[in-house]
Amino acid sequence: MPDYTTREMMDAIDQTPPVRTFLQKTFFPGEETHVTEKVEFDVRKGKRIMAPFVSPREGGKVIKRQGFRTNQFTTPKIAPERALTIDDITKRAIGENIYSQRTPEEREDELLSKDLTDMEEAIARRKEWMCRQILFEGKIDVVDEDEGVDIQIDFGFDNIVVLAANEQWSLATVDPLVLLRRLRKRIIKDTGRAPDIAIFSSDVVEDFITNPFIEKAMNLLKLKNVVIEPRVVDPALTFYGRIAELDLDIYTYDEWFLNDEGDEEAMIPEGTVLLGHSAGEGQIEYGLVTQMEDKKWHSYEGKLVPKRWADENNEVEMLRLTSRPLPRPFDVASWAVIYVKKGA
Repeated sequence: MPDYTTREMMDAIDQTPPVRTFLQKTFFPGEETHVTEKVEFDVRKGKRIMAPFVSPREGGKVIKRQGFRTNQFTTPKIAPERALTIDDITKRAIGENIYSQRTPEEREDELLSKDLTDMEEAIARRKEWMCRQILFEGKIDVVDEDEGVDIQIDFGFDNIVVLAANEQWSLATVDPLVLLRRLRKRIIKDTGRAPDIAIFSSDVVEDFITNPFIEKAMNLLKLKNVVIEPRVVDPALTFYGRIAELDLDIYTYDEWFLNDEGDEEAMIPEGTVLLGHSAGEGQIEYGLVTQMEDKKWHSYEGKLVPKRWADENNEVEMLRLTSRPLPRPFDVASWAVIYVKKGA
């Protein structure tokens, strides 16, 4: 097989355009690599301390420094791999001319590139799911039944509101703006920042735009408090409009994934609304990847680390792509989740 080093493959991956995912790009846009598997970061809860009045005859008064909490988490390991056999490199590929003169070595190079891309996309989807879990539940369950791994990474997020049956936005007696105003004020009070983006599940946005209070706000043309003008940003992302008094843009994100049980699931849980900041809620932390190469341990600081080796006895070449990502929020009080639909 061609002699590609791990560093050469890492450089090639870095030059590949990344898979764009909305939740990560919007709410966890930053990325940082680490030289350990465990990552530590400080969380500060700021309080609005005013400077004290001081008598003209005194020099000053001491004010206490605000404390912080240090969290340490082991970054979860993601490592999809592919096998390459003699059949893969000698048989004609899909779409290849039946009279093709391509060599096994040429097919091997092409399959290497395609396999790396496939695995990178699979890791990107897992990261998008991890961002989803942090945003909607504040925690990630890392489970591998085959290896007996069952770990929960919990950031202590509790800014979740579940509406009762008599608070559903489909009811003509309920004004959704009342709750949105209250949550916005809570986030401003706790963090000093105001949310400016709302991600609606598709079923909730229908209840919202047909709610009598929202329709009335839309009909007040001179005030233009609520403007609903749907516009498709991309096939999965739709901009619905804006609530002027809250400085809040409304979107739906219609994307799905196959969960670990093999069932299709919506990336935005049904019946929910997420209030957050378009400038981000955190970043992705990447832990150190250590692997055996040429009978020696090698460690790599990076986002994606490939490994390629051959089982000569069984005529199989293996390719693995490893990543240790962990989306981490800067402040778990800076966004909120509403479960609008009963039982959703």
